[in-house]
Amino acid sequence: MPLNSSLEKQVKTDNALSHLLCFHSNLTPYLQIIKLINSKNFELERVLFPQERLMFTAVTEAQLEITTCKNGIPGRPERISCDRLQVDVSESRSYSQSLVS
Repeated sequence: MPLNSSLEKQVKTDNALSHLLCFHSNLTPYLQIIKLINSKNFELERVLFPQERLMFTAVTEAQLEITTCKNGIPGRPERISCDRLQVDVSESRSYSQSLVS
């Protein structure tokens, strides 16, 4: 199945502005609160349930702050650079096309 076409179009048109298509998956058995930081024009704050996945766009200098809540108590936030979460659109497209073939 191909990537969401609206996200793909947004990334292609935003490439001149150095935006990234990013992916994060909550692989823990706990809720996660995620927040996009170091980003002036993009805002993102969300709760991710266990096994939930999220695709989002971010500027290259942005970081994703992840706080895992164990038993309702927020833990220490971790930060991941969004360039480490970047999805390669061309590889994803060729992979999804090979699944269809």
